[in-house]
Amino acid sequence: MRHTESGLGRLLDERSRERAGGEPAADLDAIVRRGRRIRRTRRAVTAGAALALAVSAAGLANTLLVGPRAADQAMVAQRSADSAQVEPELRIPEEFKVVLGATKFDLSLIHSERFGTMGAARTVTYTPTSHFTGYKVVCDDPRAWVVTKQRLKGGEMGGGAARCGSSPAGHHDERSTPDGWLERPQSLQVWVFPADARVLEMAQAADITCPSFVKSREECDERAALVALRRAGVLERLSAQVGERPGRWAVGIYDRAAAAPDDGPAGADPTPSGGSSEGSDPVPDGTR
Repeated sequence: MRHTESGLGRLLDERSRERAGGEPAADLDAIVRRGRRIRRTRRAVTAGAALALAVSAAGLANTLLVGPRAADQAMVAQRSADSAQVEPELRIPEEFKVVLGATKFDLSLIHSERFGTMGAARTVTYTPTSHFTGYKVVCDDPRAWVVTKQRLKGGEMGGGAARCGSSPAGHHDERSTPDGWLERPQSLQVWVFPADARVLEMAQAADITCPSFVKSREECDERAALVALRRAGVLERLSAQVGERPGRWAVGIYDRAAAAPDDGPAGADPTPSGGSSEGSDPVPDGTR
């Protein structure tokens, strides 16, 4: 049973009056001081126990954090750091290999441009240094559709279509470049569409058929789609349908150093544009 100081005093006073024989009364002040010391001791012990419990709990928490939870937090932090890393740039080759009959030579990269969206026409402008100017398109998605157009010998627009993974590319020579080729900047138009663009549907709507020697349905569809991409009006309709979507791709322009008056390597037998180089032959629009 616990007593307050006043209650304890009254109790002691009563007990002292009950004593017989005139014994001296208990020293009330001494008893009160002793009670205070006992209470202080109890409070100190209680506070020490609480502190020890808190320290133990903190130590246990720290111990647990070293285990799976700490590993999970480390993994989350690592994932966050990885996601913040910048994706590497698309690699544009530094050289473009050309084969003209028995003659082989390389064109050097003179200009490049990078893009972050697909679906819209892009125009790449450059200044040629010879009649052998070439180009190459690279994409993040090798299944993306690529269409290119540029001026041909007679001034008409021509080009090609391919999947990006097949290295769409081409080059001119002195027989295919338009008049005044070296007198002014030139340009290349490029369309890149996502792999799921409805190109085949447009080919079917245009009733494009495959040659009889093509036996595979997949190959037939691919050929029909590539033909459709070169048809007049298809690019515009496809661009309107697709809009602009995220997708990285780039164009490299290649050329020789400023050429001598004959503008050709010794022994070269120039062929129509792209004949046996990395690329495919540019053709006038709508002829395939």
